[in-house]
This record gives sequence, C-alpha cells and structure tokens, in this order.
Amino acid sequence: LSRYHTRHLDLMDLLAMYQPRANAPLDELAKLFGFPGKLGMDGSKVWDAYQAGQIAAIRDYCETDVANTYLVYLRFQLMRGALTNEQYERELQVVRDTLGGIGAEHWKEFLAAWEE
Repeated sequence: LSRYHTRHLDLMDLLAMYQPRANAPLDELAKLFGFPGKLGMDGSKVWDAYQAGQIAAIRDYCETDVANTYLVYLRFQLMRGALTNEQYERELQVVRDTLGGIGAEHWKEFLAAWEE
C-alpha cells in the first residue's frame, strides 16, 4: 500500500511531511499543544515494567498514549480546516467528560496535567 493515500493516516509521518529526520516525538507535540504528554513512563521503560510484572502500568501508559495521539490528531484536523473551532472545542470536551467519567487514577492524573 502506498503511504500517500487517504484511506488511513500515519499522523507522525504526515506531520513530518514524510521526512524521517523531521519527526517530533508525540510527547513533545502533545505538550506543545497544551496536552498532558507522557506521564511517568515512555516506550523505553515498557520492557523493564513488563519484567517487573507491572502490566497495569503498561496498560495505563498505552491508554494515555492513545489519548494524546487522538488529541494531537484533533489539533491537526483543526489546523488543516477539517474542524471548526467550535467542533474542536466540543470534541475536547467530549474527551474530558469521557475520561473524567472513568475515574481511574491514571485518567485523573492525565486530566490534572491537562488542566495545568
């Protein structure tokens, strides 16, 4: 499959304009846009956490990584004009409300970091 079609989107690849040396880490992009970014763990720590039996911590890390990716994607859609400011703000509120309704500690930490 060609990577230059619209059937799916590799967000990092597209934001880097398909240049391997131009990519920025998700953590940096998320924080640049005012989102929480990585909280306590990153991909380099997953193997050690697995070996220590910290499966729940890995799951929490993966979940927050997905949330950061989605938030960066929403910002990208706003910047490219696919979302209006109102649609963007409404979707951010849906994310906040949904995560706040879960009540898990990693989501509380995520939302607290987002508010700062």
